Amino acid sequence: MRTTLSLVHRNLSIYFRDRAGVFLSLLSALILLLLYTLFLGSLQIDNIQDSLPGASKGDIRAFVDSWVLAGIVMITTFTTGFGAMGVFVDDRVFERFKDFQVAPIRRHQLILGYQGAAFVVASIMSLAILILGGVLLVIMHSSQIISWVGVVQAVGYVLLLSLAFSALSSFILTFVGSSAAYTAVSTIVGTLLGFLAGAYLPVGLLSGPVRNAINCLPFSPAAMLLREPLVGPSRDVLAGGVSQASTALDSYYGFTLSVGSATLTAPIAIIALGCIAVIFTVLGSLRIGRVLR
Repeated sequence: MRTTLSLVHRNLSIYFRDRAGVFLSLLSALILLLLYTLFLGSLQIDNIQDSLPGASKGDIRAFVDSWVLAGIVMITTFTTGFGAMGVFVDDRVFERFKDFQVAPIRRHQLILGYQGAAFVVASIMSLAILILGGVLLVIMHSSQIISWVGVVQAVGYVLLLSLAFSALSSFILTFVGSSAAYTAVSTIVGTLLGFLAGAYLPVGLLSGPVRNAINCLPFSPAAMLLREPLVGPSRDVLAGGVSQASTALDSYYGFTLSVGSATLTAPIAIIALGCIAVIFTVLGSLRIGRVLR
């Protein structure tokens, strides 16, 4: 345990040493949130206004802004942890693994050291975006305040997602052997993740086969978990107590997901993400054993 914690501390020290990179990773999420809130969200507002002509524009804006925040927080849990795993790639590129080979360190301790650091980074960054975004929502929509229960629930989900996606990142990056490949993978992941999570476009816009394929991936269910505590209050206000309107919003904006005739519930998503954390930690440990050979 002490060895693993020492490795986590070492990897965190290396990551946070690049203060400009840390700042930019946080700033990019904030810029995306502001861009969508101030400019790009108007598309969603117009669509909802056409579907619910009786709803006020303020209630619609509050719903869309909250929905965007939930998606961006989910994206941040993956991208920042993935960024922290760059320490692993650097160690591999600069052959620092040779030092580990002669040290009394087991391969599972190595993967837990990288994964633990990625989890800490993802948690800190995601919670920072959650807090800053929540403050922004309160300032812009004082009547649409997220409940404290919702905040606590969202924090729990952020920690779960950070753990699961750190494990997934630790496995993916064992196949990356150069800085150029890491940069390329990071670019692809950052570009596609918002669409795979249904964070930029509602899942209701997608065709049935595409929607089923996306919902089978862990990203869309992960975003679904965050939507209920963060967007639920504004959705309820927007629906105005009309069950049909609430059901339509849930289906179109990804509060409820399905694959074919099977419904993906929150407990199923939580169990699946927990399994991802365990399975990919084991697979990553096995993969690091091959890398060290």
